[in-house]
Amino acid sequence: MPVSDTSRDTLDKTLLLWWEDFYLPIFEYILPKMPQLAGKKVLELGTGTGGTATLLAKRGASVVGIDLLPFRLTEAKARSAEYNVTESVEFALMDAMHLAFPDNTFDFIISKSVLVFTAHTQTAKECYRVLKPGGKAIFIENMRHHPAVWFYRKAFLKYSGKLHYFSLHDVKTVGAEFDGLEHREFHLSAVSALFWQKCISISLFYKWTFRILKAIDTALLKCLPFLKRFCWITAIICHKD
Repeated sequence: MPVSDTSRDTLDKTLLLWWEDFYLPIFEYILPKMPQLAGKKVLELGTGTGGTATLLAKRGASVVGIDLLPFRLTEAKARSAEYNVTESVEFALMDAMHLAFPDNTFDFIISKSVLVFTAHTQTAKECYRVLKPGGKAIFIENMRHHPAVWFYRKAFLKYSGKLHYFSLHDVKTVGAEFDGLEHREFHLSAVSALFWQKCISISLFYKWTFRILKAIDTALLKCLPFLKRFCWITAIICHKD
């Protein structure tokens, strides 16, 4: 049964995928960078189960979501149907490093944890090519140097050694392929709130811990900006003139 509009605000969070508490502040940062989506054409790299594509379509955009996994595209189509946005979203099997679109096609490009699977510069060049003048490419990526996340990857993610996680230098390298760059890093101490979420089933304690640590992170990163390199996630906004 399609989702009703009355539960739209709550279900928007479910479309963020993974840990919505951690992605919510990131989307609160990037969505104002994509104003007036009605009538705009958006490309999502690595659409996965279509959460972000559906979220943007609900806000009025015409979205193309690409992925390399056919079963993910099937799930994405089902999700867009669930939210009644099938006329505004299409999905295609495609490599982000070889985009089958003409130059200057999209107003916005967005991705979550996709560039880490690609050659950053090649993907950035392709995104610049298909982006319209005045457009923006927004990349949400996992960073390299957070101590706890680094340990988790080494201990539990056997494929992590093949991925190209981001440093601040990599952020600037991607930005150099565009005409303008801004970025913000997220989640330094706040990552430790996952311990309470995963190991101790006290929802209220987890939420309060996350809120407090998120506030601490904001203060730390403002006062000590060199700590940005140790954050978990970066949101990169690239501009084309």
